[in-house]
Amino acid sequence: MNPLLQQIQDRREFLRSGVRYALLGALAAVAGALAARRTSQSRCPQIKLCRGCASLPACSLPQALEIKAAARRS
Repeated sequence: MNPLLQQIQDRREFLRSGVRYALLGALAAVAGALAARRTSQSRCPQIKLCRGCASLPACSLPQALEIKAAARRS
């Protein structure tokens, strides 16, 4: 095979692989962001234990918002 033709094919394969892995990384990032958003807004199993929950500062559930508002008032 012609060395110039082989070099062009190698360059094309390199670019294809780069685009493929960039798209795969972007897809993984979007999936991770959606999964994180979904779990943070899901029902909390510790409804009555908001004060001791490690996720309280980032939680947006109504019970957590009430606890945070009460803590600010006092």
